[in-house]
Amino acid sequence: MLSARELLVRNRDFRRLFLSSVVSLAGDWFSFVAVADLVTELTGRPGAAAFVYAATVLPVFLASPLAGWVADRYDRRRILVIADLARVPIALALCLAALWGSVELAVAATIALGIGASFYDPIASAATPNLVDDRELASAQSLMGAVWGSMLMVGAGIGGVVAEVFGRQTAFVIDAASFLVSAWLVAGIRRPMQQASAEARERVRFGDVVRYVRGNSVVLRLLFAKGGVCSANGIVGLLPAFANHRFATMPIPTGLLFAARGLGALLGPILSRAIAGATPTRRAIVLVCATSTLGYAGFYTVFPFTTSFALALVLVVLAHLGGGAQWTASTLGLQVATPDHMRGRVMALDYGLATLLIGMSSIVAGIMADAWGEASATWWLAVVAAIYGIAWLAWSLPATRTE
Repeated sequence: MLSARELLVRNRDFRRLFLSSVVSLAGDWFSFVAVADLVTELTGRPGAAAFVYAATVLPVFLASPLAGWVADRYDRRRILVIADLARVPIALALCLAALWGSVELAVAATIALGIGASFYDPIASAATPNLVDDRELASAQSLMGAVWGSMLMVGAGIGGVVAEVFGRQTAFVIDAASFLVSAWLVAGIRRPMQQASAEARERVRFGDVVRYVRGNSVVLRLLFAKGGVCSANGIVGLLPAFANHRFATMPIPTGLLFAARGLGALLGPILSRAIAGATPTRRAIVLVCATSTLGYAGFYTVFPFTTSFALALVLVVLAHLGGGAQWTASTLGLQVATPDHMRGRVMALDYGLATLLIGMSSIVAGIMADAWGEASATWWLAVVAAIYGIAWLAWSLPATRTE
């Protein structure tokens, strides 16, 4: 079995997909920190950034069914390139939002970027197994999960500094440029990104996918594995409020908190692979998902009590160790269990359900923060995640006994 480093060195096509995700995600987090800071400044509301976060993820839920169908019906490489190129002018529109001080334009552009993401992220996840051998898939998925966290760490951390020193428009231009680089990298992938013939993909309808999911107890449970962390993910949208009210009223603390989140999300997949192994059993995946959810809830329960910025950073890292491990483990389980000709729709369904919960959680977080403050909102959402994690474990563990 190749190590992650060897996989990147030897597998040219996977390396290009990996690097595409690196540059695209880095640009995304550059712009998110700047948008969140802009909207918080213009509105003066502690829950404003949470609503921006909801605008980022909710459109993904609405567009995911179409994205999944497109991923299984058409050339995945071409779809990824189009999704990247379409987001270039949208990212540049954020420059106008900053120039005009327009919350409406900033939110509209954020929604459009979220729709574009729905045609990239789940499709890239569905295509990954086709670019690597079966024995390399765990390493590949660990890398793809880690790159999300690492680019959040780098993009958010540096993005806060860039927005502070060079202005928000610079962050938005960098985001637009990242999509161009990403499109170029994907366009150079040579290996086919799907296996089934066009005729086979056309015969599979959405109802067939639903029946497959309902008939496979493990896949059904894995589709809901992300629900615990996602239902409490609105807490992430409150991090700018904590930064502004407790530590400093400027983008750098916000960027550092998001960077801490990224560090946790980077290390989580690596930790998950070390614990569960390169070819984890279904039982191991279930246990990783459940314990990670409970860890996420526990560390965010403590978070509002701290007045130390250093301790706040540590708690965010520890919480998102669980978030990153859980996301990667559940995604790997679905990739292994789902046949290629319907994998695009299953991954889009998984991504759509996750983003729906994240969006709803963000809206609830914003409302509760405006009414009772960000600390109370954080505690309530952490309790929801803990209850969900325990219930999901009790539901899922019996399904692994037939392994």
